[in-house]
Amino acid sequence: MFEKRYMAVLADTEESKSIHYALRHQVYCLEKGFEESSHNAEEKDSFDADAVHFIVRDLLKSAWVGTLRVILPKKNGLPMMNVIGDKSLSGKGMSLNNVAEISRLSIVRQQRHETSLINEHVFSDVMFSLVNAAKHYCESLGIHTWVFLCRKSLSKIASKQGMNMKKIGRSYEYKGTRYPYVVNLQEAFIELEKKSSKLHALLHTDQGCQRYSELPDSQLLLAIR
Repeated sequence: MFEKRYMAVLADTEESKSIHYALRHQVYCLEKGFEESSHNAEEKDSFDADAVHFIVRDLLKSAWVGTLRVILPKKNGLPMMNVIGDKSLSGKGMSLNNVAEISRLSIVRQQRHETSLINEHVFSDVMFSLVNAAKHYCESLGIHTWVFLCRKSLSKIASKQGMNMKKIGRSYEYKGTRYPYVVNLQEAFIELEKKSSKLHALLHTDQGCQRYSELPDSQLLLAIR
């Protein structure tokens, strides 16, 4: 079962954040070459200070396999605004106080083509775990809008699974061709129920993830291996 294999965790300790940064380094620096490799084998930037970090554990393989970060609204704006311009988001009628940016979605190479346990489509179970965890966390803060830059290929995969992503601008050259998208969390997954009732049910569970600091000792011992 999906719920027994993958564990989404909010990385709220220095130890768990290091796991998150190390996975990002593996994917973004070593596997894909999007960023320069660092001496400490961690990939970080100035926006991590204002971010909430998530990691996913494959309990079957006893390995950490994916990351995602949520950058919460701050006075100095969101990273995406440095690429598309300060007024591009506010000009769409969005209140930037209630918008979070999703970034650093990464899945380790050996996990990207795993057969899904919960649906027959191409939607990665690891990606779903991360999106589900971030959705529950943001909704707990009263944040119902996400923005992000991504490739068209990723948006097509999400759309096929019933996730409604709205393109809000032209393409930008940022580590390849990227497009800006917005997702309304209250509406984005309405079509998902038609694609997969299992996915839709999991999105409406009470708990999207656990905090690393609150993992039981038995799970923590397994998780830090």
